[in-house]
Amino acid sequence: MKTKQFLLLFVLISIISCTTNTEDKEQKEPLNYQVMEYSKKIQDTLYYTIDYQYPFFKSENEELSGQLNKLNERVKYFLDLAEHTFWGVDAKGAIKIIQESEASGKYELMNRYDILDSSNRLISLKFETYSYALGAHGFTAINTYNLDLTTGKLLALSDVADLSDEGKLKKFNALLVTNFKDASDCFSEEPNVDSKYDKFAISPGYLHVYFEAYELGPYACGAAEIIIPIKNLKEAGIWKI
Repeated sequence: MKTKQFLLLFVLISIISCTTNTEDKEQKEPLNYQVMEYSKKIQDTLYYTIDYQYPFFKSENEELSGQLNKLNERVKYFLDLAEHTFWGVDAKGAIKIIQESEASGKYELMNRYDILDSSNRLISLKFETYSYALGAHGFTAINTYNLDLTTGKLLALSDVADLSDEGKLKKFNALLVTNFKDASDCFSEEPNVDSKYDKFAISPGYLHVYFEAYELGPYACGAAEIIIPIKNLKEAGIWKI
């Protein structure tokens, strides 16, 4: 009897050890590219502040470098666009408006980011870009970028979740509602997306869907993040990758 118990224990330990070693191997797999942080700060103490932080991805491999540059170029384009459109004017225009109106305060533009996944298969990136243009309050825009490194494609939500018909879209929106956490009981709308919705990111095991302020409730509620376990999307038959 003791011999059987010993053998069973040995088998269980072996299985756990193999599983752990496999997971450790996956976690410790070195990236075949580099992730660097860049900062840009332009400040006029009287009129405006522009303060960016953003990542840059680089590889010595020519093919991979070309894929990473798709993401780098998209990020650069967005930040250039923000600098010229988020205030409705550029920096020179901001100075002119303040001088002519003698308004108090100054224009602000700030970008911060979060990398939800950075592996040899996927880069998933979230931007939060705050802008203030002398109004009642500022606004934080959310933008996301998801690069599939196996194909070099910047992913749309419909690339990762099957939203090809009303039934599948209904399943997806039901999962949004189920996983929506409104701890402050502030939001007045249920989350709902269409097949073209683009504010999402992917972390190991989870899909993150974002809604900006005003989309699900008043400004005071702020933005909302809904985290759906990928296993639930698979069980619903709508996960694609």
